[in-house]
Amino acid sequence: MKFRSLLLDVDGTIVPVGPNTKPSLKVIDFLKRTQETASVSLVSGRCVDWLVDLFETLDLTHPCIINGGSQIIDPKTRQIIWERPIEKDGMEAVFRTIDEEKIPFIISDGGIEFENPTKRNFAKPLAIKLTYFNSKEESDRCLQTLFKIPNISAHKVYSWDTSRNYKLEIYVTHKEATKEQAARELARILGVDTREMIGVGDARNDIPLLYVCGLKVAMGNADSKLKRVADYIAPSVDDDGVCDVIEKFIFNEGDPQLLRNNRSSVSNFFNKFVGFFSNH
Repeated sequence: MKFRSLLLDVDGTIVPVGPNTKPSLKVIDFLKRTQETASVSLVSGRCVDWLVDLFETLDLTHPCIINGGSQIIDPKTRQIIWERPIEKDGMEAVFRTIDEEKIPFIISDGGIEFENPTKRNFAKPLAIKLTYFNSKEESDRCLQTLFKIPNISAHKVYSWDTSRNYKLEIYVTHKEATKEQAARELARILGVDTREMIGVGDARNDIPLLYVCGLKVAMGNADSKLKRVADYIAPSVDDDGVCDVIEKFIFNEGDPQLLRNNRSSVSNFFNKFVGFFSNH
C-alpha cells in the first residue's frame, strides 16, 4: 500500500521529551523529503507557542493537530482550521475538582498557557493540565473523579519535569478533542483514507491516534501498552526511529500486512511457550 499521510507525535517520537529539545539533522532531512510524496502532520499536546520552532525547522506545510486534539492548525499561516474547546459546564466541573484537591494546573486558553490563574473567565479553554501528583494512587483517584464529568476527555501524559518522583500528569480536553477525533477530521481535510495514514507515537495517549491509522507504529522507547497495539516497533527516538519508518514504508513502500502476520506468529509462539511452562 502507498501511504499518503504521516502523523507524528512530538515528545518521545521526533524529539526527546522536554520543552526545548530539537530533532536531529537526519530527522529534519527525512521529514523534509517525505513531504515531496506524502503529507506530514505533527500530533501533539503542545500549544502552538511550543511548536512554532518545529513548524519552521521542518518547513511543514500540511495541517497539524495541537493542544492534544483540540485544534487543527495551518503550520504556515497559524490559521485555526478546526477546534473543539471545553464547554463551560465541563470546565467548571474540572475546576471544582482542582479546588477540592488543591491541584496545580495549567490551562491553554485560545492557545495561550496560564499557570494557576486566579481569574477563570476564559474565552476559549482548549486544554487543562493537572500537574504535580505525588503518587499513582493520587492521580488515579483524580482521574476517576474526572471520568464522571460529561463531555470531557481525561488521560495521563508524561511531564516535562523528569526530576519528579511521579512523572505523570492528567490532560483534559473536550470529549471530541482527542487525537483520535482530530486524526479523523484531519483525514477529511487532507482528502485521504485513514487506511493511507501512518501513526507514530510513544505513549499511552497515542493509542487513540494509532487506532485510526492504517499503519500503527510504536517507538522503541514507547510504553509497553502502545507496543502491544502496534503493527511495527521502530528504533527509539535517540536512534532516529522515525527515519526507519519513513525509509521502510514511504520511500520503499513496505507491506504492513507482512508485519502484522509476523507479529501474530511471534505472539502465538509466545503464548504457546508460556502455556507449555504453565502446564509443566
